Amino acid sequence: MQFAEKIVDRALRKTGSTWITQEDLEKEMARSNTGTMNDIIYGVKDKFLVSFKMGNGMTAYSTKHFHNAENTIAENVMRLQFVIPSAKYDEAVIDQLIDEFEEQKNNGRKLHYHQRDAVKMVCNNNFSVLTGGPGTGKTTVLSAITYCLRALDQRIKIVFTAPTGKAARRITESTGEHSSTVHKKLGIGYNSDLSSVFYEDIMFIDESSMNDTELSSILMRSIPDGRKVVFVGDVDQLPSVGPGAVLRDLIASNTVPVTMLTHTFRQDNSSKLFANICNIRKGIPEFLDGEDFHSILLPPGKGQEKSATQKILAAYQKAIQKYGAEHVVVLVPYRKNGLCSNALNNQLQRIANSRSCGYRYHNQAENNTLFFKQSDFVMQLVNREECANGDVGQVVECSATGLKVKYVDATVTYAPADLDQLALAYSMTIHKSQGSEYPCVIMCFLEDHEAMLQRNLIYTGITRAKKECIVIYQQKALEKACKTIADANRFTLLKEKLQDLRAQYRMIYGI
Repeated sequence: MQFAEKIVDRALRKTGSTWITQEDLEKEMARSNTGTMNDIIYGVKDKFLVSFKMGNGMTAYSTKHFHNAENTIAENVMRLQFVIPSAKYDEAVIDQLIDEFEEQKNNGRKLHYHQRDAVKMVCNNNFSVLTGGPGTGKTTVLSAITYCLRALDQRIKIVFTAPTGKAARRITESTGEHSSTVHKKLGIGYNSDLSSVFYEDIMFIDESSMNDTELSSILMRSIPDGRKVVFVGDVDQLPSVGPGAVLRDLIASNTVPVTMLTHTFRQDNSSKLFANICNIRKGIPEFLDGEDFHSILLPPGKGQEKSATQKILAAYQKAIQKYGAEHVVVLVPYRKNGLCSNALNNQLQRIANSRSCGYRYHNQAENNTLFFKQSDFVMQLVNREECANGDVGQVVECSATGLKVKYVDATVTYAPADLDQLALAYSMTIHKSQGSEYPCVIMCFLEDHEAMLQRNLIYTGITRAKKECIVIYQQKALEKACKTIADANRFTLLKEKLQDLRAQYRMIYGI
């Protein structure tokens, strides 16, 4: 990678943007004491970088890699919509099939009209977006869509994918449909060939807010003409770890069919869990307590780590007695430093697993000593053939030769040299919890976590809870989080590229 390209690439990956203004780039170079604007100008001249003159007269820069990745997404979204348009089914026929689904597969429960609109949207379009918060019936819609499409064409082939193994397995559990990670379907991380092609007729990508620009570009170019693609996700959750805000930009561009589900089915009107989800989504910095939501307010000021830890451990002790250790998780913003998942895991393990025998392992890279015991819940930290990054399993065998961990689809043997791939999973970061759900979630965030406090972070943590959520927090931390939206400052041009291409395609195809 050329010198100027490295400078811009590092800045983009740090901010999550795919473009950066000259002003911000100069600040970043000054902070890191690396490079000058002359380096950037030569990078553009040598075509390692791309520049763009903004409407306010300022110049923005990107790497050729991210510029091309955005172009690939936009071009393929338009290609799917225009080159071989979707077959159009009579809406009366689809309504009749939905009626059948309600009686035969949904216990007679009627779909909300937004859900019906979503089914028709997918049946009659090659590219579409289905978005909505927790409990709005996205899973029911997916089941209704598959029912209707199979009734319309018995030969149709359907594939479900998600960015993480946890999210993929949750699809299988909730719909009964086979699902895999996007990475596994494309062969990313398993072989060097990234030219894999989806041969199925329709592909659903769940938890698509987690898909960054790079993964989305590989994904979109792998889909042949005439196939259907559905991005499914909650745009209010945390954005992707890598640069971009693909789901946000697709919706904001107004160039693709979108159905937004807003009616909630999962909780009744007395649910404080749902009320607090709505409050956080709106940026209201207050919690309402009830049977399914409990908040514990700590005094203001930094240095509340010890008090917070005591309250977490007390809440965890009660929660696992009620739900069982496999159904409770502690979520925090940080993995390392201060009140973090690494430190909490060792203490939570002593509560959840009283076994005295195990395998002690010191992770030198993390400077963290772990004592793995039989029955421990552990998380896989990297992709491998048998399991994916983020998968949670249980230790079923522990000896001097290593561990055996049982995941949903496989039992994996770990030699001592492989144990750096594992972490205890009694506690995890909120980022790592994306794509999963637990009956009970205990979440803690403090003023000390200020670098990570964002509205999307708190929203994502709370929405992992299915039955009960316990939040241990400081008011100032909540207020800061509610004021900060994670992807609001991500500078991308995907929306504009989609809009420009849409206009061109409409002229070409006379639509």
